[in-house]
Amino acid sequence: MARRQDEQRGGAPLMAEGKPGEEVRLILYHWTHSFSSQKVRLVIAEKALKCEEQDVSLPLSEHNEPWFMRLSSTGEVPVLIHGENIICEATQIIDYLEQTFLDGQIGNTESELKKLAEENPDLQEAYIAKQKRLNSKLLDHDNVKYLKKILDELEKVLDQVETELQRRNEETPEEGRQPWLCGESFTLADVSLAVTLHRLKFLGFARRNWGNGKRPNLETYYERVLKRKTFNKVLGHVNNILISAVLPTAFRVAKKRAPKVLGTTLVVGLLAGMGYFAFMLFRKRLGSMTLALRPRPNYF
Repeated sequence: MARRQDEQRGGAPLMAEGKPGEEVRLILYHWTHSFSSQKVRLVIAEKALKCEEQDVSLPLSEHNEPWFMRLSSTGEVPVLIHGENIICEATQIIDYLEQTFLDGQIGNTESELKKLAEENPDLQEAYIAKQKRLNSKLLDHDNVKYLKKILDELEKVLDQVETELQRRNEETPEEGRQPWLCGESFTLADVSLAVTLHRLKFLGFARRNWGNGKRPNLETYYERVLKRKTFNKVLGHVNNILISAVLPTAFRVAKKRAPKVLGTTLVVGLLAGMGYFAFMLFRKRLGSMTLALRPRPNYF
């Protein structure tokens, strides 16, 4: 990209400037497979905001390049630019979006619980304690060390979520009214949970954690998430590591270093793609052969 190349040659990062009187645009620097980036992108989609997205590839170390370090001294995605404002870190970006763009607010768990606490003074302490528990369990899953640490505790965490969803269903028994995590509205707590569940599915943990009726409320919740237009827009294509991660990175390497590695990268990419589709075809045929060889019952 021309603008990206200008920045890499030492120019200033792309800023969200516009003509006087025009609406100041949003620019988000992110990486498609970053958990934090996915949360921010889902919030932007839920709020129906126009935003220019610039992909910063972590495998290609683009987050360490000078043009990006001028935006974020920590070299971490995501980074949001709105006019002269540069906001780093997912939580701060989401708070900024909620405070700046009041139309289309998707709700904040803390504010929702505060409202419930005001309406029910006798449950104020319980609501605040609940907020702290949810935050401690549902946030910061983008930290790899933290993720490894909680894998052993994942069963307990999902049990708590399953119990909470069951409780919500019991509170709204009307047919056709399925609540979200904190009530009828899709809130920031749902953004965190939805992206977390999708990441678990991406890593191959879906069947283990909520498949085969193990956690029916959680399974139903995730199916409802997949049907949301905003979720499909942001994460609908992020479901296969080869197609959504490996091949795009390979082609970006080829584009960035062409023509030196263009031939090699294309060959590797094509072979990987052919291997994947060959595997799918083989699995399909193997299934057909298994059915054909299965002994048929004799009714005579």
